[in-house]
Amino acid sequence: MNREDNQKGFTLIELVVVIIILGILAVYVAPKFIDLQTDAKNASLQAIQGAMEDAVKLTYSKSSIKGNQKMTAGSSVFVDINGTPVSIKFGTPLANYDGDQGSWDDLITLDYDTLTTTIVGGHFVVYFESDTLPTALNDECMLHYKQANTINDPPEIEVNPC
Repeated sequence: MNREDNQKGFTLIELVVVIIILGILAVYVAPKFIDLQTDAKNASLQAIQGAMEDAVKLTYSKSSIKGNQKMTAGSSVFVDINGTPVSIKFGTPLANYDGDQGSWDDLITLDYDTLTTTIVGGHFVVYFESDTLPTALNDECMLHYKQANTINDPPEIEVNPC
């Protein structure tokens, strides 16, 4: 009987070579999968940025129809969004609604199980609840909205990546 006819498995050397190749592949592939959480957070912030940009456009459109798009903030400067009065300045939403009518909750929907909001330096800030509270506008992994301060100064919505 020929030795080749009797062979029914792999030799130890063949198994070791396959394990080494799989180990090398894992070293190169694993970091790609480990960084998915950061990618997911950045994608979430970009989606919120898009929703806020749409909300600003909607608010400005309603303000233009009402004719108060050139007015500064005040108790009578608002637009009606889905039955709720939302305070505006130069036709766009305020960053800080403290004491005013409406809020960003009337304009966009946030998942408060993972996200939270605060005001930093007069900017409306959205960040992940699992992260530390932002204290500066250049902190990582957050989105911030700067309201319009003059008629020629549109609001700014920026994402600081994770």
